Amino acid sequence: MLSAAALAACGPVHLVAKSDIPQPLVQKLPAGVALYVPTEFSQYVHKEERSGTKWQIELGKAQTETITRLVNAMFEQVIPVDSVNDATTHANEIKAILEPSVEEFAFVTPRDAGSPYFAVSIKYRLNVYSPDGKLADSWGFTGYGTAQAQGVIMDDPLIHATSLAMRDAGAKFAVEFREQPMVRDLIPNADPESATAAVTKPAADASKTNDTPAKPETTTQDSSTQGSPTEGSSTQGSAAPLATASPRASPNADSTQPDTTSPPANDNDQRNTAAPADASGTAQPVPPNQ
Repeated sequence: MLSAAALAACGPVHLVAKSDIPQPLVQKLPAGVALYVPTEFSQYVHKEERSGTKWQIELGKAQTETITRLVNAMFEQVIPVDSVNDATTHANEIKAILEPSVEEFAFVTPRDAGSPYFAVSIKYRLNVYSPDGKLADSWGFTGYGTAQAQGVIMDDPLIHATSLAMRDAGAKFAVEFREQPMVRDLIPNADPESATAAVTKPAADASKTNDTPAKPETTTQDSSTQGSPTEGSSTQGSAAPLATASPRASPNADSTQPDTTSPPANDNDQRNTAAPADASGTAQPVPPNQ
């Protein structure tokens, strides 16, 4: 199979992301919710031109499968709806209405950074509405993934890195969402302590070496930004039961624009930076490019 790097030399690159989310081992919240997946999310395609190469990466189908599977694993009842207004007709059955969106997709290739890695970051936002359709709050979280350009993986490395970024974001959502104040307000029985899952840490990517990947650069997105994000923590790795996200950042810490010129200043300052996993599968901060 040709890698994205090889394809880039031949002309436009068209890739389709894959969902790689195992069954989340989390305790369900004793509540019903409505899930509204807008078209902009379910059909999301990232397009950009870089160094003379046109990139088109389809994320919509994979991330829709991911969010649907996660929400169904996290709540006792999930009602799919076609709009927020439609969800209000189920007000007696639900405690909240959930609406996901993509705020930003960014990636770097080995050619961009002179490293043997593809690196991806995906910034998501989840709007939470009360049963009557009023916006209660909004929560942002980011997933990170890296893959070696020539490693022991079946998929294209950029697709593999994208799958890991989706999985990383999913781990944050599964574990940290119920810790948000908005959830405790709308769902009083949402005990964060009961959320701790019987989870297995993702194994480190067997294709990785000790080389450090570069950070994704900020790119222009097709989706619009809503509100100010609140960042969670990050994990990454290959397929295994969905793990709790590592507590590297406060789930309530406000996020700013991604910093693509310097590494995180501290454990609570995670911006648009993809990090490799060490031998234990724990994401590590990325040092500045040499």
